[in-house]
Formats: sequence, C-alpha cells, structure tokens
Amino acid sequence: MYESLVSIISPPVAVALILIVGLSLCLAGYKIFKLYTAAIGFVIGFILGSYFFWHISWASVATGIVFAIVFWWLYRLGLFVTGSIVGYIFADMILPGKAIYSYPIAILTGLATLFIEKAMVILVTAFLGSTAVTLAVYVIVSGEIFTTFLTDPKSLISVTFVSPLFFLLWFVLGIIGVVSQLVIAKEERKPEE
Repeated sequence: MYESLVSIISPPVAVALILIVGLSLCLAGYKIFKLYTAAIGFVIGFILGSYFFWHISWASVATGIVFAIVFWWLYRLGLFVTGSIVGYIFADMILPGKAIYSYPIAILTGLATLFIEKAMVILVTAFLGSTAVTLAVYVIVSGEIFTTFLTDPKSLISVTFVSPLFFLLWFVLGIIGVVSQLVIAKEERKPEE
C-alpha cells in the first residue's frame, strides 16, 4: 500500500519534503500546529480509508480530507492524538515489548498535552521535526529507501540512535527548535510599540 503511494513521488523529492516539513515543524511548530493537526488528520483518514477500501483510491483521499477538516475544527483532538503517539513511541522505545505500559503512558502524554498545551506542543513539535530531519539525513547518508520507515513509526525514532552523531544531530536540532519556538512565542506576546 505505502509503496504504491510513495512510488508516485521520487525519492529525492520525498527526502526534500521530509526536510522542509521537519525543519518547519522543528523551528515553528507551535505557530503552525493547527495546520499540522489537519495534516495529521489527513494522514490518519487516508490510512483508515486505504484499509477500509482495501487499496489507495479517491475514497481514501476523500476520507483523508474529511479527517483533516475534523482535526482542523477539533484542534484539541489533534493535540491529544499527537501527544499520545509521541508518548506511545517513546514508552515503547524505553520499555520494548511492554505494551501494557505503553498504552497508559500514551494516554497520559495525550492528556498532558491538553493541559499544558504550549509547553508540550513546543517540545513535541521540536523533537518530531528534528526526528524528520535526522531521518532525511540518514536516508541521504545511508542510501536506504525511506519507505521502510513508513510501516513502523518506531523505526523513525531508532534512526536517532544509529550512531552518536545522529543522536547529537537529533538532540541539538530539537533544542534549537525549542529555543526558536520560545523566541517566536515571546515575540508574538510583545505589545505593539
């Protein structure tokens, strides 16, 4: 399913898109989060539509568009889903094979994202963006096809632990993203002089 979708886009274009989206999310995630939630809604709807209709079709795209609209309007649903996904992936990385712990941690992370929205959105988007950039750099350096990472989201995070240099890239870029987003948020709060 994913391979037929990705075959539409050439690998260099896909890597460039991953870099652009990753950098945008990392450096300005809080500012563009509503757009990001619509994109997440589209992806979730598209995947569900592809499973429901057994292949990628216009119905899958239509399902993705419906989910994107729902996630745009129900912004907090996007917050919860994003926080839950990140919580699950990191819990599963720390406690592999212990799904019984990963699910409650995912729900708690999703709820935490709702209650401490700004801090969690900045943190989550900065490190999700740095993960995307690290993946793009890994694909460029290793020559591995990025479609192998689409079927297992945990493998996206594992790229950051391939070597100390990739971890350093991920971590430093994530910190730069947090600082960048805090500066943008602070500038928005300043009254006009």
